[in-house]
Amino acid sequence: MAKGLKSVFLWSAVGLAALIALLLVGAAVVGYLSAQGGIDEDRAIVWVMGAFVILIMTGAMVAGAAWMRSIDEAAREAHKAAWYWGGSGGMAVGGVLLCMATLPQAAAIRIPSWLDGRTDPAAYAATGAFGMMLLMLIGYAVVWAWWWVTRMRG
Repeated sequence: MAKGLKSVFLWSAVGLAALIALLLVGAAVVGYLSAQGGIDEDRAIVWVMGAFVILIMTGAMVAGAAWMRSIDEAAREAHKAAWYWGGSGGMAVGGVLLCMATLPQAAAIRIPSWLDGRTDPAAYAATGAFGMMLLMLIGYAVVWAWWWVTRMRG
């Protein structure tokens, strides 16, 4: 295990546990205040969920930066190359699909929403964003594996 990596994992787990506890406390407070008629439940859920997601994403960025500082140069270069070339390649595939979706013939294609059958624009936007991220992650994995295979051969 790389120097400092155990600390990154430990602090990540502590941070995640704290965020989950904070979410549970926030949900309990919202539930109590909503039952008392003090706040609108739907609006409160949006605020609690928004704050939680912002904290999760911030924590992921901090943990990712700490992790990148703790790995060796070869691993760091592999990940940078994989994110640039693989992520860009996956996004290019998604871009082709996006451009093809603008054609009138694409109206005949029915893509189900990945959000429990919802058909509102936000659900379709989230489905498209998830699809694009999935293509980028597939590209990342392919380039990362290729990077290591080509360097381990010799």
